[in-house]
Amino acid sequence: MNKVFLAIIGVVVVVGGILAFGIFFTVHQTQQALVLQFGNPVRVERDPGLKLKMPFIQNVLFFDRRILDLDPPAQEVILTDQKRINVDSFVRYRIVDPLEFRKKALNDSNFRQIFGARLNSAVRAEVGKVLLGDMLSGKRDDVMQRITAALKSQAPQFGIEVVDVRIGRTDLP
Repeated sequence: MNKVFLAIIGVVVVVGGILAFGIFFTVHQTQQALVLQFGNPVRVERDPGLKLKMPFIQNVLFFDRRILDLDPPAQEVILTDQKRINVDSFVRYRIVDPLEFRKKALNDSNFRQIFGARLNSAVRAEVGKVLLGDMLSGKRDDVMQRITAALKSQAPQFGIEVVDVRIGRTDLP
């Protein structure tokens, strides 16, 4: 009787441990979490701390709340005066809506590809309107502000906030 009781207690402890491991998850202060139930979004957890989920039914995706960088490869742009330059640009952004981010991009690598193409398109459109001398003068800041405005208008549909856009380097090919 005593051995059977200990075996039952042991099984209960093991099963309880497995369930406890599957019930709790921790949201770090630099993260936000999207809880999925059978792959469908249920809720967003933005506050740090210990959270609950239903084991085996729900899983959790974590998204960074810090400012992130997107640095696509440099591209060649034709200016108004028909000169070619290589432009290397980058954008700093923050994920503000994990649900919308997941709907549009599914994951970080898809987002980098999609939004990187939009960054390159905005850079080509705005840099292509200026002369080479303008890119070397104070008008460069105006170009960056126009690129930032173009990307900020597209950002909410991805669930992000564009913090900054910079042209890091311009070279002749």
